[in-house]
Amino acid sequence: MMNALAQVAPWASTLCTVIALAVMLFCPAFILWLTKKVKFLGFIGAIALCYALGIVISVIPIPYDRKLTETVSSVFVAIAIPLILFGFDITSVRYLAKSTIISFALVIFSAMAVSFASFFVARAVGLENANVLSGMTTGLYTGGTPNLIAIGKAMLGADSQTVIATAQISDFFVGGVYFLLILTVIKPIYKKFLGERKSTNATSDKQDEHAENELDSAVENSGSAREYDYKSIPRDRKSLGKLIGVIALAIGCLGIGVGLEFAINGNIDGSLYIILSVSVLGIAFSFVKPIRRVKGSYQIGQYLILIFSLGLSMSIDISLLAKEILPTLAFFACSQVSVILLHLLLCKLFKIDAGTALITSTAGVYGPPFIAPVANSYGDRDLIAPGIICGTLGLAIGTLLGWGVGALLGVF
Repeated sequence: MMNALAQVAPWASTLCTVIALAVMLFCPAFILWLTKKVKFLGFIGAIALCYALGIVISVIPIPYDRKLTETVSSVFVAIAIPLILFGFDITSVRYLAKSTIISFALVIFSAMAVSFASFFVARAVGLENANVLSGMTTGLYTGGTPNLIAIGKAMLGADSQTVIATAQISDFFVGGVYFLLILTVIKPIYKKFLGERKSTNATSDKQDEHAENELDSAVENSGSAREYDYKSIPRDRKSLGKLIGVIALAIGCLGIGVGLEFAINGNIDGSLYIILSVSVLGIAFSFVKPIRRVKGSYQIGQYLILIFSLGLSMSIDISLLAKEILPTLAFFACSQVSVILLHLLLCKLFKIDAGTALITSTAGVYGPPFIAPVANSYGDRDLIAPGIICGTLGLAIGTLLGWGVGALLGVF
């Protein structure tokens, strides 16, 4: 089969590559449409469906340039990271209740502690890239999938596609099962083990109302509550001009990262300084109010993540994926269960109520998009705004934390 592909005329290979790139760019839009029309597909999620489609395409003997699809997807994810971070108002964290801040700090501690423990177990059993997987665990369970992707790209560069793909597929299976449990049987367990929130007096009620209004405003401005809601993006010329401006700024952040990568390494084969640059600059520019208030940057960034997911899975070697999927699945299954249980026990120790514990755990493990359904299932919509703020904070700091953990463990 490979010999037959090698004999394909150059024009046919070029045509297939152009078609493959078009699929990368436009199929995520069709997948998003399907997730809104078919409830079951909506539960699976757009990222998982993009990976599934990419894997199907990768096993079909089509002579497209897989190296090019990987390169293009890498460019898009590097632009996506600052776009996602631009809209986050980090100062909104001050309006979070003390118990929420403590609980989310315990989520971060749990993710890091489990990552360290998982590394030594994984290394003992001979799992490759144990330090990278541990770093990805820290990022993933601090703010969600974008962190996992960024850490994998930063630490492995051109060799990251199989590791990231296996990690995301593993997280899909493990995370999917736990999310189903959250929506069904987890609520009474948390309530019985941790108890409910205590009532407050009239003065604190007014303070709470002010804090909730500020949190709601921060969530609304960031757009993180509407992950794929592209209808919410203003269509007037002024708003579109601002959106194009922040996209250009994100590309500029990528350019700075590429320049730094080339200046330090003499080439751009790696991704470490590129990913760190776009992450740090994304956070830095979020302090600039006109940039932070631009509508649509979060949604555009999430769409680029979908393009990356599809393009990455189209470029992988399916034989390597099949070889690595089971040990990686076991690694993430054990890690996620350990992070959740450790956080639950620490919340009991610190007297955190069930609703706060559950929503901050969700913010860490899944990120902002999953907050609303969990809060609705729990029966307390007041948990939505603080949950989304925590999840977005995790997105902002998770990449740097995960890279730091992975780099430190790499010393061993």
